[in-house]
Amino acid sequence: MEQSISDNYKYICFTETGKQLMAKLSTGSIEKAPGLKDWTRDNFKQGNILVFIGAMGIAVRAIAPFCKDKTKDAAVIVIDEKGTFVIPVLSGHIGGGVEAAKDIAARIGAIPVITTATDVQNEFAVDVFAKKNELGLDDMKKAKKFSMTLLAGNEAQFIVSPNKKESSKLHLIPKCTVIGMGCRKGKSVSELYDFLCEILDEKSIDIRSIKALVSADKKKDEEGLIQLSERLGVPFITYSSDVLMKQEGDFEHSDLVMEVTGSDNVCERSVSAYGCQNIIQRKTKKNGMTLAIGMIDVQIKG
Repeated sequence: MEQSISDNYKYICFTETGKQLMAKLSTGSIEKAPGLKDWTRDNFKQGNILVFIGAMGIAVRAIAPFCKDKTKDAAVIVIDEKGTFVIPVLSGHIGGGVEAAKDIAARIGAIPVITTATDVQNEFAVDVFAKKNELGLDDMKKAKKFSMTLLAGNEAQFIVSPNKKESSKLHLIPKCTVIGMGCRKGKSVSELYDFLCEILDEKSIDIRSIKALVSADKKKDEEGLIQLSERLGVPFITYSSDVLMKQEGDFEHSDLVMEVTGSDNVCERSVSAYGCQNIIQRKTKKNGMTLAIGMIDVQIKG
């Protein structure tokens, strides 16, 4: 049993014939693999594509204990050792398994075996559309109902918005919300998170629409803000005082903030520095924390 890694593709094979095929597919070195359970556990995370070169049964048994949520599972592909068929087994759309299987098949002259209903029927796949456009799915049951409606030959509709929606329609959430934050040194991540959620609720903004957390360079090592970005799963970006003060707009001025950070306003100016022309929440303060919210334009691809 041997393994190889090529970017986010994680390969494993079980025979000499499979090893030869793996050498064709992977740009990485080939090494002895740990136990199959350990290999699967270590690689089974969203963003990875696990490629089993061998029997379907081996792959199914290996991944079974780790399958939890189709929005978070790794994509899994099985290729027979002769390279005749390439089969996406798990996370075909959201994880990119179908697209990856077609790509691998084209590279080795194999047949991609695609079984997802929307692909077979050549229908619009809302989860593929969402992945391509960085849109979150608010409810997987609604997504399934949407696809079933299309497959039945009926019209189905969805909403694209960063706002929380009370609707029977499927809601797709764009990554378009930018959070500017400043805080007194030592603020905990729980305080910052609770403050953020409070303001998002007031504005009826879905937390899954957040694209970035931004602040001043003086706050780049602020542990609470770093942990907040990690909890949200978004980048934490900071700007120099020169960049912040070059932003044009009607920003609230603070002499104290100017003295501490070199900028008269951290949260609003950092949102502007990110590229938000639309600031929907001006500077708001609470217990030594400040927050502003901006929106960026979203380009939807068909």
